Amino acid sequence: MRYMFLYYGAAPDSDEQRDAGMKEMADWYGELGSAIVDGGNPFTSAKTVGSNGVKDGPMGEMATGYTIVEAPDLESATSLAEGCPLVSHGREIQLLEILPTM
Repeated sequence: MRYMFLYYGAAPDSDEQRDAGMKEMADWYGELGSAIVDGGNPFTSAKTVGSNGVKDGPMGEMATGYTIVEAPDLESATSLAEGCPLVSHGREIQLLEILPTM
């Protein structure tokens, strides 16, 4: 099964913190190895489209990025997410199971 990790929380304040965080993420990706399907990217802006029209911004809290992994089940995916360095820096990860339809 595939799972999307959506990252939440404040981004680093400085280029030095950002660079250090990117290195930590690269190291973590190395640990995940073939479990990574899509390393993802950060999000920079959002719009919400609904039956009442379009509004600027996300529906709720703005996610800051994503990663897609392959794991046998949600518990295994959760174990992978627990090793993410962002968690140790106070950020959170929402896991979403991706239903294979195609």
